[in-house]
Amino acid sequence: MVPLATIRKIEGICAKFIWHGGIHAISWEQLCRPRKEGGVGLRSLVSVRETAGIKLAWRFLQGDSLWSAWMTSRYLRGRNFWVCEIDNNYSVSFKHILRNRPVLRTAMRRRMREGGETDLWLDPWISGQSLLEILGPQRDGVAYRGLTCRHIIRGGVWRPEEYRFTAPLGEEIRRVRITPTALSDVWIWAPPGRSEGAGEFRFSSCYDLVRPHSDDMEEYDFVWGKGLARKMQLSAYKLVLGRLLTRDRLLRFGVSVPDPKCVLCEIDNESIGHLFFQCHVAWSIWTEQSRRHLGGVGRERDFREILKWIGDCRDKEQSWARRARLRLAASVWHVWRERNRHIYEGLSTPLVGILHNIESDVLVMSP
Repeated sequence: MVPLATIRKIEGICAKFIWHGGIHAISWEQLCRPRKEGGVGLRSLVSVRETAGIKLAWRFLQGDSLWSAWMTSRYLRGRNFWVCEIDNNYSVSFKHILRNRPVLRTAMRRRMREGGETDLWLDPWISGQSLLEILGPQRDGVAYRGLTCRHIIRGGVWRPEEYRFTAPLGEEIRRVRITPTALSDVWIWAPPGRSEGAGEFRFSSCYDLVRPHSDDMEEYDFVWGKGLARKMQLSAYKLVLGRLLTRDRLLRFGVSVPDPKCVLCEIDNESIGHLFFQCHVAWSIWTEQSRRHLGGVGRERDFREILKWIGDCRDKEQSWARRARLRLAASVWHVWRERNRHIYEGLSTPLVGILHNIESDVLVMSP
């Protein structure tokens, strides 16, 4: 296994490449979330490493290779995999396999056939749990140790009453499906929320299981809406996360700024809230767009409230909401572009020219 410290160094190199060695406007962890959860869909190498380790454990449990047979003989020596304690003398790979047992319990199910290869007491064959976990290490458990599930199967049907299981536990056991066949019992891949299918391991479903999860991003349609140009998606994405490098944020990063005031209106200090859309220049750009093409303007001068206003216009068609989000994203990008032209090129564009440029971009993006 690649050491975790090495993986994190590689991720640091990737992050520097994305941000050209400058200020990391958005953290690597944030970028590695799915788009629905506020990321851009990159894969976390830490989660990929963990997924690869689980795949290794999966291959070990299949027991159909010389490597698996050798590992079993070398480390388990007759002990049950699910309760074997981690020994300092084990290899790094086998320690990693054992540490992944909690995830395996969640993602795997036992496909029961004759039941002769499934330990009745120790294997997690009942919804990811073993009888040891369900009943606890009590005195009655001694009667079940050393037995396999074959002892409570008669003619392809569960007979839990023969071993005096409680009625609720007996019902839980009967829910485990039996496939009568001469083949051996096998572990199948069946993570929560996904159908068992063929039961084969899927790297994508395992990665989704182990990666960090977050709440869905409310502004998903605004940022990743159909037809929106990539350059506008990036500016909208940074805006939604509050990561545009406005002058107030640059000052917080310790970057020298000659003047904290907004270069468009030259009245108030520049911030994300001011640019979108407290600044009267930026507000003029949006209001003209809204009046000409959307049939009205919301009262709020904050882009999140504008998005809410678009969503609240229930009497409008869905295509209207899509056009409105498209024009808002285009307005955001052109305001940001105009701000950068002022700072880095010393140039400015008349309002008529900005509106013309927005209209040209919207025509290209519209279906």
